[in-house]
Amino acid sequence: MTEVNTPSPMLPPPDAPDARADRRRPRWLTRSGTAVLVLVCLVALSFVVPAQWLGRVVPGHAMIDDPTVAQKPGSARATNARVEISAADVDDPDGAILFTTVALDSTITVFDWLRSEFDDDIVLRPRVEVLGTRSIEENRERNLEMMRVSKDGAVVTALEYLGFDVIDETGVAFESVIDDGPAHEILEPGDVIVAIDGDPVTSVTSLLDILATKVPGDVGVITVDNIDTGEIRDAELTWGENPEREGAFIGIANVVPRQEELPLPFDVSIDSGNIGGPSAGLAFTLTIIDLLTEGDLTGGQNVAVTGTIEPGGNVGNVGGVGQKAAAAHEAGAVAFVVPVESVEIAEEHARDMPIIGVETLEEALDALASLGGDTTDLTLVSG
Repeated sequence: MTEVNTPSPMLPPPDAPDARADRRRPRWLTRSGTAVLVLVCLVALSFVVPAQWLGRVVPGHAMIDDPTVAQKPGSARATNARVEISAADVDDPDGAILFTTVALDSTITVFDWLRSEFDDDIVLRPRVEVLGTRSIEENRERNLEMMRVSKDGAVVTALEYLGFDVIDETGVAFESVIDDGPAHEILEPGDVIVAIDGDPVTSVTSLLDILATKVPGDVGVITVDNIDTGEIRDAELTWGENPEREGAFIGIANVVPRQEELPLPFDVSIDSGNIGGPSAGLAFTLTIIDLLTEGDLTGGQNVAVTGTIEPGGNVGNVGGVGQKAAAAHEAGAVAFVVPVESVEIAEEHARDMPIIGVETLEEALDALASLGGDTTDLTLVSG
């Protein structure tokens, strides 16, 4: 009988690898690797998955359920290089007026929604509040047109402030005629009043001054120029009694001067690129003044500015001021000049950057002076 030596079932062969070695790897390593992989996938998906999809999981959250847009801090860019003035001497300042923008994102991902929960500079708003019924493209075209009008207004306001005659008032127009008033069925919208009893009317002030001398009940002659037909005619009427001041009453409402642009003394062009909206009006106005005059309006510093510019130099309110304040702070602006109505919201996003509220161009220049700007003698650059 031959004896055969066989290995004990309880012990591995002398040189055989331990078959259980792989099974000795801690299980937490496998679980951790899977968890990390899942986490990476979830993070990656958060950048592409629309937040509205969460509405199916978390119903009732308006910012997820409804079509939404995100307003985020945009940029704060120097206006100096964007304004070109030909046929005139300019003085390039050391500092700069910065015009600010808001970034509008109509595709809200889960990541955007999460960021908005922790970052106060990102605001989610219902799409209808921001765009109304316009598409993104329609909204862009509308904003570009508002920017064009804003740039024209900035040029006119700046040159008027510097003493140039750029607008000629040539009469007074009106939007409506008061029923049963003296001018009822005699004058009509589209008529421009150019004279009363032979005395020229060029502005609202001149119209009121002439009417103050007329006696209610007397008959007068109003000369009008119709903007549609070009016809100039005399209209006879009986003056009414003015319920608010001494003198005569015509019975027209919403009067405005007819304005005609005069040839500019030099060409001013503003390159706004693909940026739209009216909120850079004040910034461009200040920049044109800065370039055409001696000295430096900002005192060699970078000052952010937002606000529309209106006839007469009034500053109008704008939207997205919180996001613009964050952009201005990020760009290193020493201060942010905003419409007075927007001071509070700007301060909430400005960190330690000073906020100055203004209502007029004159107040904006005073604000720059308070920051060290040279605004005392705005003399044109000599050739």
